[in-house]
Amino acid sequence: MKKNLLSKALVIALSTAMLSATLVGCGKKPAADSNTSSSSNPKDLKGTITFWHFNKDEGPNLAKAFMEKYPNVKVVCTITPDTDKSYQNKVTSALRANSGLPDVIALESAYVKRFVNINGLCDDLSKAPYSATSLTDKMIPYTINIGKDSKGTLRALSWQATPGGIGYKKALAKKYLGTDDPDQISQMLASKDKILETAKKLKDASGGKVKLVPDPGELSKIYQGGRSTGWIDNNKLVIDPKMDEYIDLSKSLRDSGGDAGYTQWQPNWSSSIGANDALCYAMPPWGLANIIGCNDKNAKGRWGLAKAPFPYFWGGTWLSVTQACKNKKLAWEFIKFLTVNEDHLNDWTKKTGDFMNNTDVIANQAKNGQDSDIIGTSMYKVFKDQVNSINGKILTPQDDLIEQDFNDSLTSYLSGKIKSKDDMIKAFKDKVKSDLPDLTVN
Repeated sequence: MKKNLLSKALVIALSTAMLSATLVGCGKKPAADSNTSSSSNPKDLKGTITFWHFNKDEGPNLAKAFMEKYPNVKVVCTITPDTDKSYQNKVTSALRANSGLPDVIALESAYVKRFVNINGLCDDLSKAPYSATSLTDKMIPYTINIGKDSKGTLRALSWQATPGGIGYKKALAKKYLGTDDPDQISQMLASKDKILETAKKLKDASGGKVKLVPDPGELSKIYQGGRSTGWIDNNKLVIDPKMDEYIDLSKSLRDSGGDAGYTQWQPNWSSSIGANDALCYAMPPWGLANIIGCNDKNAKGRWGLAKAPFPYFWGGTWLSVTQACKNKKLAWEFIKFLTVNEDHLNDWTKKTGDFMNNTDVIANQAKNGQDSDIIGTSMYKVFKDQVNSINGKILTPQDDLIEQDFNDSLTSYLSGKIKSKDDMIKAFKDKVKSDLPDLTVN
């Protein structure tokens, strides 16, 4: 999930056309389940399942949490980092070979929508022995939508929700904007015009020393969350008006000196988090520890968390039982425990800082949970009223590839290599045409 995102920018993934041409009908039929007890006593549940994950920290700890509850079950966890798509390729290669797939796979937000649409890979969780739809009433709607294929069949579930806000450095805000109050900062960032106005005020007050953002990319996920339509609609490329607005905002910030000109995830961007040359950063729950905590040695009490102009999410991991699974009932007990068991979810958020995908746990943590040392309050208090407004239906199977093409074109435009907005959009469309030849691009 999170550290996979931190390791590098998203890489171009296989196209749906290529996958569908090679993977259709490759799923193995599961063997009969003979090792699962129907008893409610965790010690009566016995057997072994295999589990693939891409994160060396998260995967083993998920398996450990389950095995502590079910001591007679063994979860064999195999980690393959997704560097250069290694994890994705491992899954698809096993499916092509009709051999070697595990019982359960973890799917990151960058490619989960594509993988749940691959024929023969992810099992239908609405059917027996899962009947998962009867257990999703407390889950955040967008996470359920993302776990469904294009026909609306539920194939993956997540224990996390990853709503996003805007992290800001309170001392800089107080000094140059006159306030460090999160509600007032939220208002200063509530629209394109207000963002540009605030960037100018900050630049003027600091003598140009402090920029509003290190990189316009901090606003990319936010504006994507504000869209009404995803990148693909009826097999056509769509540039939603919010993305058109984001292009203009990015250009205006760059031309007016409102951003520092850094590149997200690169050393100068990481260094700026602990420094005083940029104010605001896109901030999902996992970012408190893995963006701020990893890069700001003096983070305690230094940061505030404001609302973004549009509800958005960033990151997350989904779990799916493969159609090749040999022990479906046991695999389902594993996923059900990790995504539904409220005792586990309350414990997991304390251990990891994840924001849980359960309305009762959210309410409990907002009321009784510990405050973050970094922002001085509970992230649950900030996000609990926003998370249900996130639109998961705008995610499409080719988002990671299209976003990469869009970001590459925008970067060239901001650097002056592409001279006009029209040329930038043309370059973007040309890239998409080349990468996704079956997609209609007008």
